[in-house]
Amino acid sequence: MADSMKGTILYYVQDEKKKIQLEVIGMSMAIETKQLKASDLNVQVGKLAGIKQLAPFDLSQTEKAPAIFCMPEIIIFSEIPDKKLDEFLRSYKNVGLTPTKLKAVTTPRNINWTLYQLIRELSSERAQIEGSAKRLSAAKKERE
Repeated sequence: MADSMKGTILYYVQDEKKKIQLEVIGMSMAIETKQLKASDLNVQVGKLAGIKQLAPFDLSQTEKAPAIFCMPEIIIFSEIPDKKLDEFLRSYKNVGLTPTKLKAVTTPRNINWTLYQLIRELSSERAQIEGSAKRLSAAKKERE
């Protein structure tokens, strides 16, 4: 399981080169990496990250992932100090990896969500951010 001093990066990416680079960066920084699978969608994020103190979980009370769900690329950082997280993200960018739109840091709230719930929340936030950016860009063009 995850060592709290070490931290864990959970990820799902489709590109094999990107997967290898994530693993190499993690290894070089002594951060455990774990590839997520579609079968993890209805599992608590905290459990996937190896966090021991989790609230009791009742999947019957939770929205489950649809049988056919195209899992997007996602990276989840668990118990990684800010300085090490910044270093990881810098390395990720420096090796030229394409950006992964859905990224999260585990929180006391989201460790009790399923992976599917986290993906839905991040996707919703991302859509709001992109919508705001488009509206700002359109407003700027109107003023020009």
